[in-house]
Amino acid sequence: MTLPTLVRRAAGAALLSLAAAAHAQQVPLTEPGFTDAITEQLRTALPDEHVVVVGPQRLTIGNNGIAANLGRLWQYCQANATRCDAESARYVAGVTQSFKDVNKPPERAQVRIVLRSVHTAEAYAGRSRGTGLSFQVQPFAGDMVDAVVIDSPNTVRWASNHDLEALKIDAAAMLELARANTHAQMQPLMSAATPAPKGKIGALDGGDAYTASRLLFPQDWAPLAKAQGGVLIVVAPRPTTLLYIGADDEASIAGLRALARERLERAPDPVSATLLRWTPEGWKTLP
Repeated sequence: MTLPTLVRRAAGAALLSLAAAAHAQQVPLTEPGFTDAITEQLRTALPDEHVVVVGPQRLTIGNNGIAANLGRLWQYCQANATRCDAESARYVAGVTQSFKDVNKPPERAQVRIVLRSVHTAEAYAGRSRGTGLSFQVQPFAGDMVDAVVIDSPNTVRWASNHDLEALKIDAAAMLELARANTHAQMQPLMSAATPAPKGKIGALDGGDAYTASRLLFPQDWAPLAKAQGGVLIVVAPRPTTLLYIGADDEASIAGLRALARERLERAPDPVSATLLRWTPEGWKTLP
């Protein structure tokens, strides 16, 4: 056998080996394999931290329960299967760096407010028991709470008493800052939502993690309520989704409730199926 032949064969074997390795490392495009694969990558990158799967495409990292949402990465991988591995690597690197930066004092501009379920709030409190951390959480309506968070490019963590100390503000000032920052980033509601015709369900469903936070600003909904003849009923099945109707007959309400429950059951980050009726004084829960 000639030397060139040996070289060609060795090169071919090396290429086959690399291809097999690349295939073995491929991030699955179905669940639960996708979430499990990213979880293992993060555990490798952060060997001294607890990385816990709390639901499909939802993880927490460290004793502070820093949330890592894989929803956008999942959507990217579904649309760009051949680039999923590379994007996953970038995501893991970004989350890892964000986590390593977590002990840095937060900037005031990072303080935001989110809408979450009571169940999620209780889970965070449970995981942080014994750490000395307390979170900035307030009841909102029904089975929902609003929570102050610290927003980073790849992660969102719940703000704690340590952040109050770092920013040298009290809880009331942090809540006011969170509301102001969050509201300032929102485009006017009427440029994002259109009146729902009778018998139809309107939706704000663009993937923005602060979509449900719009409910924390009921005054913004007045123009939409007016455009719908004074009737506006809204539900937030997940942080990125709001559904609403402009009718209060029994069939319309039942349709909205059914869709909300369907979305809630499929959501990796469920919030609530509680229906809220807009009034000039604020939201009222529907039984």
